[in-house]
Amino acid sequence: MIIENKNQNDRILIKAKSRPIIVPEESNDPKELFLSICEAIREGGYNPVSQIVGYIISEDPTHITNYKNARTLIGRIDRDDLLEQMVEHYIQAVENEFAQKNNKK
Repeated sequence: MIIENKNQNDRILIKAKSRPIIVPEESNDPKELFLSICEAIREGGYNPVSQIVGYIISEDPTHITNYKNARTLIGRIDRDDLLEQMVEHYIQAVENEFAQKNNKK
């Protein structure tokens, strides 16, 4: 793997065996980094849900594939913040789904 700074809006270009993946060098938005990680997990032939759940539960980054450096990248996201964001989004989704069902009655 080759990591080089291409000065593309303060991003790092990571070249892996397949196509390059661009990730934020010092992203202020962990969502962008998280999407890059999910993309790398899928491209590696794995299920992002099972790998991320394993990582969150165990605190062990080896649950994340090393494909396209996803294991290293997940370490750049605070695990507690990630879990908090996921629970917030899940609660919103459930509340919205419940509200839509009640509005149809």
